[in-house]
Amino acid sequence: MHNNRKIDTLIIHCSATEFGNRSLFKRWHHARGWDDVGYHYIILNSYPHKNKWTGKTPDFTSDGKIEKGRPEELIGAHTRLHNDNSIGICLVGDRTFTSKQFLSLKKLVKRLQKKYKIKTIKGHYEYDTAQEQGKTCPNIDMDWLRGLL
Repeated sequence: MHNNRKIDTLIIHCSATEFGNRSLFKRWHHARGWDDVGYHYIILNSYPHKNKWTGKTPDFTSDGKIEKGRPEELIGAHTRLHNDNSIGICLVGDRTFTSKQFLSLKKLVKRLQKKYKIKTIKGHYEYDTAQEQGKTCPNIDMDWLRGLL
């Protein structure tokens, strides 16, 4: 499928949950009336399922794994009024993330920057529509994160 979208921005999110994966977020997003998961990529931590989190049994094989969400050629549903030109990347977690997640994020960002000639990387909280909703996601200092990436 050819991509007709003019993608020039990556928007970083967090799930605001300590666990999760594509299928869980897709169920939650379906419940909101969306046709698919809102993010294009989800970067897992060691708790892909709620029972892993509540049972305190991390699955280290999932840590840093990148799951494809919505296809890149489709407009996402991750940042109100800013989805047309962006790709949404979600780190599973609320306020703490793993080194494997950051390494995967760095690899993914580099690949997408090269593919789309992307210069702009923003956090969800840097958008006015997110601020109106009181969003602080991804709960990471974006100047620091941009320096890391």
